[in-house]
Order: sequence, then C-alpha cells, then structure tokens
Amino acid sequence: MRSVLFLVVMLPFSVAAQDDLANVAGDLISLTQQYVSPAVEATTYQSSSGWFTSAKKKKLWEVEVSVQGNWLFISSGKKTFEVNEANLVNIEIQGAATTATIPTALGGESDVVLQGQIEGEAFEFDAPEGLDESYVNHYQMQFGLGLWKGTTLIGRFSPKIKINSTYYQVVGAGVQHSISQWIPKLEASSFDVAALVSYASYNVSDEFDAADLTLGTINSIDVDGDSFLFNILASKTIKQFDVSAGLGVNVSSFSYKIGGDGELLLDVLNQSLQSLDKSTTNFNADLGVNYNIKNFSVNTMLTFGKYTNIIFGLNYNFNRKN
Repeated sequence: MRSVLFLVVMLPFSVAAQDDLANVAGDLISLTQQYVSPAVEATTYQSSSGWFTSAKKKKLWEVEVSVQGNWLFISSGKKTFEVNEANLVNIEIQGAATTATIPTALGGESDVVLQGQIEGEAFEFDAPEGLDESYVNHYQMQFGLGLWKGTTLIGRFSPKIKINSTYYQVVGAGVQHSISQWIPKLEASSFDVAALVSYASYNVSDEFDAADLTLGTINSIDVDGDSFLFNILASKTIKQFDVSAGLGVNVSSFSYKIGGDGELLLDVLNQSLQSLDKSTTNFNADLGVNYNIKNFSVNTMLTFGKYTNIIFGLNYNFNRKN
C-alpha cells in the first residue's frame, strides 16, 4: 500500500481523489487476489504432472516422444469466494447486502454488481465470471533423451490454448537421474528409484467484461509463473507393465498484470499488484501405470494434492535396446 500512496500523491488530483483512487486500488487488489489465486494454484499442479513414465533409466541416446492429454478437476470449494464489505474501503456491493458470494476464475456465472466512487463520481461493474467448467484440459508434447550415467533430459511444450475466456500456455524442461544404478541390489531387481527436477514457465491470461472505473477500464489479468518441481520416484516392472509412484514438492513464483484502458489507472493498479508477487510451496503425489508394446507405450498418471490431475499419454521410443 505504501507504493500506491507514493504514486498517487504525485498525481495532479485533489487529496480526496488521491485517497479514493488509493482505496479503490487497494480493494481491487484484494478482490483480484481472491479471484485469480485458485486458477494460478491449479496451473502449478497441471504443470507439475506427468513428467515421467517410469523410474527406469534410458539407454544412451534413447529418445522417447510423447503426446499427452492433461486433465485437472475443479472442486466446488475452488469456484467461489466471499466478498465482505467490512474488508473493503471504497468498493461495496450494490443493494442492501453487505456480503456476497462471487466466482473465482475457476467458477461460473454471477449477478453481483460492485460499486464505488472517485471524488463523488460513482462507478459500478459486474463481478467477473469464471470458466464455468468442472475440469480443464489441454494437450502437450514431451520428449526424453537418454544421456550418460542414467540421466534423462526432458522437454515439454503446450501450444497456447483458449478455454472460454482464458488463455493458457506452458513450456518446460527437466532432468531425471537413476538412483538405483548406484545400489547393486536395486540395479539387479525389478525395482527402480530415481530423482527428477523440472522447471516450467507458464502464462495464464483471463479476459472479462470491461469494468469502467471513471479514470479508465480494466478487462483482463495476465499471470506469468515459474515453477520448480523436486520429485523422488520409484517403479516396479511387472512383465510389460511399469507401475510407478512419486512424491514431490513444487515451488512456484508469480507476477500479475492488469490490462485495459487508462494509463493512470493501470499504472496505479499494476504498481499495487507487485504486492501479490510471491512464491508458494505445494506438495503432490503421483501414481502411474505404463504399458509397453515393443517401441510403443501407453501410460496414465494420477497426481493429487490440493487438486487432482490425470495424464494420458501415447509414447514412442527410438533407439531402444532391450
């Protein structure tokens, strides 16, 4: 809030207008955080799922190419949040109600109208709506390259897709290293243990009906994120099947940007949004099955934590030596 006050004091408006603008900015940042946070958190889970088909090490120069479908299921608790006028300074709920339930970016429709004023000039806008879906899905390409000493280099790319009014894209890279190769008894068994580290960069862009705030309008919010996953995984080979499990920790950081019209308004809001830039840590577990058919394999992986995510993949291996 200090950065907001410092900025608005420099503006050529009355003290009352400066105070109103600062209060509106503070209220909007609070509402924005509650609106977009579930979608950002969901994206970190999607970006951390499906990085491996098994813990087995690949042969030198073995290449695995995968096409994956990625589904994330949205629980009802992540679809709405409560607005309470007691926690706001300028903005209020239109009508007699002092509290209202409105959708997050993962939620549905809303008939709630919010209002406020800047130096006596009133404005109002509809609470933004969400995806209105029970799940979100996208498709991605992934490849793995076997290197020396049981190390596999992994790359991932998902094209930019649109889900209703939300755009999503992710790219990433990772390294998987066999631990069981250093333990003779494990190396000689049908069990494999490995460590995996991955990085994903993603963008989520949400567009909504323009909100006219007197000094300008806002109609979108962009979130850029970086995510690091640290995973320990194990698998057992049973004939043509690889049954896998993993435990991981995901550390993510985000930055936000509001879009619209009105340079002054957007400068104030985006300066305020810097207070939302932060890192989060989440834990997740994986359960997967990979079925091998010569050089092909078909796999599915369930990842769960605060969200549940499932991957289906079709994989082809080049230079595999049995």
